Amino acid sequence: MKIYAISDLHGQLEGLDPKGADLVLVAGDVAPMNGWSAKDLANQVGWVNNSLREWMGGYPKTQFRFIPGNHDLFAQNDEFLRNLWLPKNAKLLIDQEDEVDGLRIYGTPWVPYINGRWAFEEQFPGQLKEKFAAIPKGIHILLSHTPPRISYEKVDVSIDTCSEPFGSPDLTDALLRIHPQYALCGHIHTGDHTPIPLIGPDDQETTVRNVSRLDEDYRIRYEPFVFEL
Repeated sequence: MKIYAISDLHGQLEGLDPKGADLVLVAGDVAPMNGWSAKDLANQVGWVNNSLREWMGGYPKTQFRFIPGNHDLFAQNDEFLRNLWLPKNAKLLIDQEDEVDGLRIYGTPWVPYINGRWAFEEQFPGQLKEKFAAIPKGIHILLSHTPPRISYEKVDVSIDTCSEPFGSPDLTDALLRIHPQYALCGHIHTGDHTPIPLIGPDDQETTVRNVSRLDEDYRIRYEPFVFEL
């Protein structure tokens, strides 16, 4: 299966052409965001139901699976979720598993605490541990918005701003427990985009890959990660 993986689009679909891919995975921060008001959230839904739907529907032979990110505020509102109008080849995953031609995918949007204003942001100690404990063993791909925290790597460190690590140690613990073949993430736009092997004590390996598309100034910088599984 040919897989096309991206994250942190923030409404920018220009130049994205997954023609020939069997599966497209998007790891959150999909829609543009202009504010926190109900009107702003409704505009996000409108963008999903029009621009995103048209883009995904333009590739009817390709399956699309995507998760929200902390900027996708609409996705924490049940009413807005009920009003989503996705094409038949697309699904939004929020703490749930799906299967595409035998490939098991689990999507989770949660991120560590930022400042209390964002979607799917950790609200109390232990919340992420609880959320990630629900990820089942046997999945092939974990799609998360937050990167894991790997002490010897910079998948969760902004290279542009020389930031502190922003990844989740709870996600790292979950990966060492479930051992998916791939863990695809975003959130930190200019985190290291090279495939990073995370090897558990039993020598099982997960390839971790930041697939963010933009830099810290929201300019297109990275190409999609294309691989086969």
